[in-house]
Amino acid sequence: MWLSEPSRFAAKHKLTVKQARRFQCTAEHLCAKKDGGSNLASNIAAACRFCNLHRHSRKAELTPEQFKVHVRTRIESGGWHP
Repeated sequence: MWLSEPSRFAAKHKLTVKQARRFQCTAEHLCAKKDGGSNLASNIAAACRFCNLHRHSRKAELTPEQFKVHVRTRIESGGWHP
């Protein structure tokens, strides 16, 4: 993930700047604010922009623990991001 230099991140990982934007570091609420989640540090994790925008829009929303398992499974299979 990157915080302030998408072009540098893109060059380092052989991506276009457009592709690199998916990997921008964001603050992900583990329990969504719409579900009563807070801005406390214990409820926030670093997440790429793509995951932050799509996690809570799934048909069957996963709990934080289920999502952690989902992420680990995808990473281990090499199928997380392009």
